[in-house]
Amino acid sequence: MKKVSLLLLACIAAITILHAQQVPPAPADKAVVYFVRISSLGFAINFSYFDSTRLIAKCNGTNYVRYECQPGPHLFWARSENRDYIEAELEAGKIYFVEVQPQMGGLKAAVQLYPVTPDNEKRMGKILKLMGKKSQESFSSEELSREEAEMQDIIKRGLEKYKEDKEKGKKIEQLEKTMFYTPS
Repeated sequence: MKKVSLLLLACIAAITILHAQQVPPAPADKAVVYFVRISSLGFAINFSYFDSTRLIAKCNGTNYVRYECQPGPHLFWARSENRDYIEAELEAGKIYFVEVQPQMGGLKAAVQLYPVTPDNEKRMGKILKLMGKKSQESFSSEELSREEAEMQDIIKRGLEKYKEDKEKGKKIEQLEKTMFYTPS
């Protein structure tokens, strides 16, 4: 029994070290937000991620994106069959996580965004496990600029929908300064 306990502790320690190594620190003058899609539901459907009017990424399947940005207020949103929003207040030098969850939609997968609190060990465990298996999605600035230019009408409608939702009192998820992740 003692050998099994020691082996289990050694495995937990190794996993903890592995997870800490796969989350690079944030630059001192920037905030980092990871958008992580754990579920493979609707794996073929692209979700587009935005920071207000700026396209961050366009991805499908289980994956993650690291986004470095200025500290302060942000409106993050994702688009698929629907749109979902998170209002964020970010601090420089901190790392934040947003879980991107596909939902059953009418014609294709819908999207939901959830801020992940670092004390949610189950959720963080799944996120870190995915990050240990896969490389982050990356896009050239030219690629994103070209896509963003083609999506100007979509971006405009997305921001109008956000304003409508706010006026109607719809609850918008919040990613607060205190919800940062500290690698162990």
